Amino acid sequence: MPKIHHDDIMTIRKLNKPDRSKPGPMTAPSAGRHQGRGDKYTTGTCITQIRGRDNITIGTWNVRTLRPEGKLEELQYELERYRWHVIGLSEVRWKFHGETCTDEGHKLYYSGNDSKHEHGVGFLVHKDIVNTVMGCRPVSDRLITLRLKATPFNITIIQVYVPTSSHSDDEVDSFYNKIQTLVDETPKKDILIITGDWNAKVGVDAQSDWKDVCGPYCNLETNERGIKLLEFATYNNMVLTNTLGPHKASRRWTWHSPDGNHHNQIDYTLVRKRFRSGVNVARTRSFPGADVGSDHDLLMTTFRVRLSKTKKPKQLRKKFDLEKLRDPAVAQDFKTDLNFDSVTDTFNTALKETVAELLGK
Repeated sequence: MPKIHHDDIMTIRKLNKPDRSKPGPMTAPSAGRHQGRGDKYTTGTCITQIRGRDNITIGTWNVRTLRPEGKLEELQYELERYRWHVIGLSEVRWKFHGETCTDEGHKLYYSGNDSKHEHGVGFLVHKDIVNTVMGCRPVSDRLITLRLKATPFNITIIQVYVPTSSHSDDEVDSFYNKIQTLVDETPKKDILIITGDWNAKVGVDAQSDWKDVCGPYCNLETNERGIKLLEFATYNNMVLTNTLGPHKASRRWTWHSPDGNHHNQIDYTLVRKRFRSGVNVARTRSFPGADVGSDHDLLMTTFRVRLSKTKKPKQLRKKFDLEKLRDPAVAQDFKTDLNFDSVTDTFNTALKETVAELLGK
């Protein structure tokens, strides 16, 4: 892909479609990959506001690069087979920041490095909801935010690309502080979603101490960066959605080693605990069938804007059998024990003292 400059940010690019005529990629998805779960996308009408009863699918994908010519078209081709609304991207590797429209009508917002083709994050917004975008804020080549108009609450999405293990702990801590700043700046009523490549491993060994933050369907062991992620999620009352579903291993892993012998779950999507009931666990998983030449799998979370019902404590009111007062003997005992005259005198005395203290001359 040619270098992208500020003057070209708003230009609609006409990229050549990649040659996909080989037998493998052009065949229809197998029943084993989709099994009638509604993953095929059906084109709808363009909307200006996401409704509470609508399902919305947010994805994240470390694509390794979108720099080569035709790579963006290849990404669109792979996504045609799925239902999606917003895909957060890591390692876009485009310089500067801006937005561009694709041939299909989708819009790509990106935030990159000003001097190098490295890192880079972005959002690919489906053409059907592009008019719901209230704003996009490029923060750095590792952070970008997107806000969508929705009812009853607007949606704020933060895409992250956390430094890898080759970076120092101080660098990682500094990056988490930047994420926290964005979280603190998010409107309190918004539905907050943080997704991306966290370069962290959360394992089943974290269940005993972090069961409110993650589910049991994750890695075998938690590493130090995983503990950092769990602490961040706990502090912000969030849950790792793609650890909740009992999917088979191939639909939980998000990263694969070059030799194919090692698989880990290092990409996560976080939502507030109060919106956990709106997550469609069956459709929150990785999709290994999507392929853009990356060592990461596409991860998607489907949810509906739905709040958990808050159980209010029942206030028990003690009931009295007033019929007993019809008995003259009971009525007399009640009057004697209560001593109306004493109660009245006490009340009058307290009232006079208060009036004299506050309203006296």
